[in-house]
Amino acid sequence: MHISVNYIPTERDIADGVIAFRRGLFRGLTAGGAILLAAGLVVLLIGALDGGVAFWPFIFLAFGAAMLGLRLWAPLQAARQNRHMHGDVCEVTLTDEVYRSAIGANRAEIPWSTFRKLRSVDDQWIFEFNPAQAIMVPHRIFSAEQNAEIGGFLRERGLSRS
Repeated sequence: MHISVNYIPTERDIADGVIAFRRGLFRGLTAGGAILLAAGLVVLLIGALDGGVAFWPFIFLAFGAAMLGLRLWAPLQAARQNRHMHGDVCEVTLTDEVYRSAIGANRAEIPWSTFRKLRSVDDQWIFEFNPAQAIMVPHRIFSAEQNAEIGGFLRERGLSRS
């Protein structure tokens, strides 16, 4: 395999990559926030129908809203923190031996054995070093044939782990 592409990372690419990498966390924030909001609203409505309104349902509503707000804010914040990547051409090269990238003056060449987990999530290739660090590359920069070749390469070598 030898695939080389150039693309310009966008804020959306980075935000989508963060969501794909931390998919479980973001699903948990969404579900937990929705459940807390629903529970707060139900208890508040029951209290209002009974003629009294308690304070504690508002705590559910506040925590639920905070969880949903965090779910929306965190990917955007990650994209802003990586603003240095926006607008510069990024060259990504995948070979049988290494992942190679260059963006501006920063260059990296990483053997596939360095990655703990390699997977495709949503519209992103996730090349994970550890649970806190990964390289996210959007599928959109590759052709359909190239994406199929990458997936086949990872499966063939037993590197694809979901």
